[in-house]
Amino acid sequence: MPGYVYGWLVTAAVVGMTLIVLALLSPVRIRFHTFKAGSDDDVTIELKALYGLLVYSLQIPSVKFYGGLMHLQGTVSGSTAGMDVSSEKKDDIGWDKISKLVDKMKQIIQITRHLPDWVKQTAKRIQLKELSLQIKIGTGDAMWTAMATGLVWSLLTTFFGLVSQYVHVKREPAFTIAPDYKQVSFAAECLCIVQIRLVYAIFAGLHLLARAKKGKGGVKAWQNILSKA
Repeated sequence: MPGYVYGWLVTAAVVGMTLIVLALLSPVRIRFHTFKAGSDDDVTIELKALYGLLVYSLQIPSVKFYGGLMHLQGTVSGSTAGMDVSSEKKDDIGWDKISKLVDKMKQIIQITRHLPDWVKQTAKRIQLKELSLQIKIGTGDAMWTAMATGLVWSLLTTFFGLVSQYVHVKREPAFTIAPDYKQVSFAAECLCIVQIRLVYAIFAGLHLLARAKKGKGGVKAWQNILSKA
């Protein structure tokens, strides 16, 4: 083999391995933002991977409640290396769907070997990059408003204390709870950004698959549970 051909092959192999390593070390970032004020709603979930080459987002500008159902209308969009796709989604979520989802999760936990351990191991690889929450509460009564504000503060600090035991917190959260003593009102805005390296996400998926195979019924049992209407 001529020397220059061998040199090109070595260069191509080195470049290829470098790109693979860079891809595996790239962060997978999930950004969650929600806003609620009166009748105005907005929920946005965005996933970015491979240094922004892969982007998917779900935006729900309308959340309505009627007849015991939560009506969602949103747009799912994606971008892969500059190629964009978009589609609209509508769904109604009631207690029946929520109950079925909870039942499915219970069944999966029962048949999957050491699933809680897998969750804890995966959570250790997750970084909480940012968490901010602003809430404004008004009950129409000064005493009850003050009590509600204190209760929300207690719930938030307890929740964050639990979360910080399982994930890596890169920045202290910013919580703002403001009482509205003048009227009955509720407004909230939340921003949460979490990140995990692609290599850890792949390992987590492979470990979960291995646990599912060793569980009762194997992967087929998972498929049967998730495929139920």
